[in-house]
Amino acid sequence: MPNPSQLIVTYRQCHATRAAPGHTAAWLRRVAKLLVWPHKRNGFSQRVWHFQTILFFLAAIPVLAQPDCRLSVSGRATHLNGEPLPGAALYITELQKGVVADAAGRYEIKNLCAGKYTLVCQFVGHHADTLRITLTQPVRDGNFNLKETPETLETVTVQGNRNAAPTLLPQQSLEGAVLQRVSGTSLGEMLKTLPGLNSIQTGPSISKPVIHGLHSNRVLVLNNGIRQEGQQWGSEHAPEIDPFVAKRITVIKGAAGVRYGADAIGGVILIEPDPLPRGGPLAGEVNVQGFGNNRQGTAAALLEGGAGKWKHFGWRLQGTQKIAGTARTPDYWLANTQFTERNFSAAAGYQTDKFGVTAFFSRFSTEIGIFRASQTGNTGDFENAIRAERPLIVSEFSYQVGKPYQDISHNLLKMQAHYQSGKLGRFSFVFGYQHNLREEYDFLRNSSSTLPAIRFRLNTYTTELLWDHKPVGKSFTGTVGVSTIYQGNNVRFGRLIPNFNNLGLGIFATERWAKNRWELEAGLRYDYRHLNVYRSPPGRGDLVIAPAYTYTNLAGTLGAVYEPRQNTTVRLTVSSAWRPPNTAELYSNGVHQGAAAFERGDSTIRTEQAYHATLGLNWTAGKLTAEVGAYINYMLGYIYLRPDTLPILTIRGVFPQYTYTQVNALFRGIDATAKYAFTPQFSWQGKLALVWADNRNTSEYLPFIPAGRLENTLRYERAKWGKLSGIYLAASALNVARQRRALPVSTRTTEILGISRTVYINDYLPPPPAYMLFNAEAGFSFLIAKHTADVGLSVQNLTNVRYRDYLNRFRYFSDETGRNITLRLKFRF
Repeated sequence: MPNPSQLIVTYRQCHATRAAPGHTAAWLRRVAKLLVWPHKRNGFSQRVWHFQTILFFLAAIPVLAQPDCRLSVSGRATHLNGEPLPGAALYITELQKGVVADAAGRYEIKNLCAGKYTLVCQFVGHHADTLRITLTQPVRDGNFNLKETPETLETVTVQGNRNAAPTLLPQQSLEGAVLQRVSGTSLGEMLKTLPGLNSIQTGPSISKPVIHGLHSNRVLVLNNGIRQEGQQWGSEHAPEIDPFVAKRITVIKGAAGVRYGADAIGGVILIEPDPLPRGGPLAGEVNVQGFGNNRQGTAAALLEGGAGKWKHFGWRLQGTQKIAGTARTPDYWLANTQFTERNFSAAAGYQTDKFGVTAFFSRFSTEIGIFRASQTGNTGDFENAIRAERPLIVSEFSYQVGKPYQDISHNLLKMQAHYQSGKLGRFSFVFGYQHNLREEYDFLRNSSSTLPAIRFRLNTYTTELLWDHKPVGKSFTGTVGVSTIYQGNNVRFGRLIPNFNNLGLGIFATERWAKNRWELEAGLRYDYRHLNVYRSPPGRGDLVIAPAYTYTNLAGTLGAVYEPRQNTTVRLTVSSAWRPPNTAELYSNGVHQGAAAFERGDSTIRTEQAYHATLGLNWTAGKLTAEVGAYINYMLGYIYLRPDTLPILTIRGVFPQYTYTQVNALFRGIDATAKYAFTPQFSWQGKLALVWADNRNTSEYLPFIPAGRLENTLRYERAKWGKLSGIYLAASALNVARQRRALPVSTRTTEILGISRTVYINDYLPPPPAYMLFNAEAGFSFLIAKHTADVGLSVQNLTNVRYRDYLNRFRYFSDETGRNITLRLKFRF
């Protein structure tokens, strides 16, 4: 088959003779010849390469006779004294398009067509200013000098990107209509729509995020500014968060340990609700959703407003209810995969331009059934289960959650206060308390016990004090912070992990310098962690041994952003981060019910240390926008669960066995996205994610690393059609390659104590074959009594493909779910 780049070369040869009247037709004829492949490929490769060829064919078509929409306007927003106004709102009234000024007060609005526009700049506590511009070429002197006023400005809605976190690491967000289209699913499933992100699953209902091959305690989740602390040390323990709370979900990819501390070794996920209203009328929204595969029903509602004459006071209430039945593959039902979920949150606050105090409380509770066929009673059944085409246990549809199952609740309380000093800057203090209760119920034959097999109770207290100092000169801004954490874990039933207390202290400082086309950032952080573990030796339940571990380390970052021209941005970041081992990695010893596995810790495991570098390029040329990022992450002491050679027989059945192991590892990869607008309504978007990981001790591959992913989407959007608005139609194809960078899997038979046993080498099954899924979605908005209603319909796995995913811990026992049709309704008032 031809290299797709041949199509571009062929086009350029034809395009060089534009004077010839039939140059485009000649190019099409040559492309047609190139597409006549001299040989056939296997099914997967043929589909992938055919799709890539079509995309390169479309992307190479020039935009002729189109208006020049590559213009931009840029400048600075400052006080009259020249000091920058970070966060100032800049928007074009004719287009309702805008951005937010950065820390140096700089802004740029890109992809504008030639014409006349009105540019407005607003900032709280200042008079607004207006600038009329005529765009025939890029405008670089769109500067504003705002005068202070004691009056509070009215609300301004700005559509554009928001700098959600003070870091130069690559960031991507889900918000607005994009967030709405994936709502109702778990956090891990929602984030899979972003390049470089995957999810590690335990059956169809448990999913947690994976960033560049790293997950669990290496990915820090901040829920409304509070670091989420639950029993999240396992690959199965998904974050206890209701995504309906969020109006924006931001992902920082890479080691962000300076700003967020130990554990942010792989990245950070920010769950961000809208700011509380300052007074104003009653407003809210209602979401109702239905999912076809497991007949899931979801209802979520939000209500917010002010308090009459208290114009600086605002409040919000939110709640979610989910109920889901048995999930289904293309061929059978997955027994006991039902779940229910009930969530609630409340927030209130009083805020002025200089002072504010807010309170937030949320409760998350769920019951999740664990796939029944993942547990077997003897070694023969286990071997038959992982070799069978269908699970040994199947069922009919039901909404009743049966044993085994998890019962989880998570309470979070946040108190925050801030003060804005004109001479010093902004001070803020945040206090957080979390109570996490997890109970796992075993399937016990001939038993009616109502006691859980395992019960964990975790209490966490966190504080953070931040000082965002006043800008120094016109270029320097920075933050100094101190954070603390205290945890106590109590295990009432089971002995998977022992009780522990965890104490931590962090001190950090970051500084940012921005001038003209350059932006630099540097940061340094010191962390102290002290861990006490309380455990009893076998047979001595009355004796408590308390091993103590103390960890200290430094994290640092240095980043730069350079804009050589208006349509190009280059980003380079070098950082270090670290993570102390958690109690599960040190002392696990038992059946992990939720993962249907027996896990063993290693008390000699030491700290993980990561050295991370990322290089990114953003480029816009006419109708084409592209972003490419390459990263490398060298980890000293990478900790992972290694499959053991023998499944283990316990009184609760036979389980695959894993041991926490530590090696030096090298991760590297590429994330790439591209978007091409053929017309203002019709566009194509492609996403590519590749990650490679090696054990540097043995020069072998590491297990459980995501396979390569390629997704292509064609989208049609129309602003208005009759009484409908926001109309969109989309179709996508997702290709997931087979993970070929895995150790070879084999078995052999041996006798142990006179009993013939099967020994598994490297894993229990080899990685599953590659697969390709087709998805589609459509939606629109309309008015009901002057209020907006949104309707969305989507179909995942349109052709009902039967497949298994390498990152699903239950791939040994069953296929993935089949076709899923989802209807989403949203009403805003």
